[in-house]
Amino acid sequence: MEINIWKLTQDETKALPFGTRVKSGTDGDKGTFLGVRSSGVVVVAWDYHKGLKDPKTMSRLVEYALS
Repeated sequence: MEINIWKLTQDETKALPFGTRVKSGTDGDKGTFLGVRSSGVVVVAWDYHKGLKDPKTMSRLVEYALS
């Protein structure tokens, strides 16, 4: 089950645990929540992004989310 990330407040989004399954809207794209940057940017690894199967790409995205 995925959480509709569009329905969350900024504080609720920040409180999501790393790795939570999310979706964009009711029937939107699905992905894995990676975090919220200090700038407020929400980082999600969307399932349709084929490059995320590469461990190096995912590692860089996680580093970005945590910086």
